[in-house]
Amino acid sequence: MFDRDHCNHRDYQNIAVNGARSSSMLNIMKTLSRDQKNDSPLLVIYSLVGNDVCNGHPDTLDHMTTVEEMYKNVYTTLTYLDTVLPKGSHLIATGLANGSYLYDLLHERLHPFGRVGPPLTYPQMYDYLSCLQISPCNGWLSSNATLRYLTTQHAANLSRAVENATLTYKPQNYDIVYLDFPFDEVIQRWVSQGGQPWQLIESVDGFHINQYGHATVSDTLWDWLQKTKPEWIPAINPHNADIERVFKDQGGY
Repeated sequence: MFDRDHCNHRDYQNIAVNGARSSSMLNIMKTLSRDQKNDSPLLVIYSLVGNDVCNGHPDTLDHMTTVEEMYKNVYTTLTYLDTVLPKGSHLIATGLANGSYLYDLLHERLHPFGRVGPPLTYPQMYDYLSCLQISPCNGWLSSNATLRYLTTQHAANLSRAVENATLTYKPQNYDIVYLDFPFDEVIQRWVSQGGQPWQLIESVDGFHINQYGHATVSDTLWDWLQKTKPEWIPAINPHNADIERVFKDQGGY
């Protein structure tokens, strides 16, 4: 955004919280700092990725967010945002990521710990963390294929709840669009650049995407935005050169 408009200097806010579920957003959303009457419109990305199906409980399925809870939490968040976002803002809401990729991509690979000691595979590490009840996601980080399948199905159902909430709620101050989390497109993009899919995953925890993954997700979302919602992207400021000349490089964008 800065490249398009140099007036947009450090005007970003990341209120993401590691481990947050849709219910957590009921408090996190209040940390969004914006003056609804005097500030410029925002482009907001609402994406919870997977925490609503991820937990370390042995009976993990019983501790996942229900479809009804998901719908209510998302709808409540969208309603609150209508009271703080400046008029003309835009919001992209994504569904949950398909976490079944994690096991599929890593199960035949050695965990980094297994490269300096006895061979240790990712399934062995997943089962060890599950045994200790400290797994970040028992449903997907498991050698139990049935459990992984059920988790994926429930994640898909929660994604539909997110989509339904975005279709039902009628915002007054922003417009909204739903997008399935584009993990397939992210992988295709990375492979087209000569990479291998497993390289997008953080090697130690075998769960989160790494910096390559985040950069590729960002590029994929930006391309989607340019093709699908070009009107949401501000025009290039014709005074950018004058801004650089007067204020120089202030560093850190």
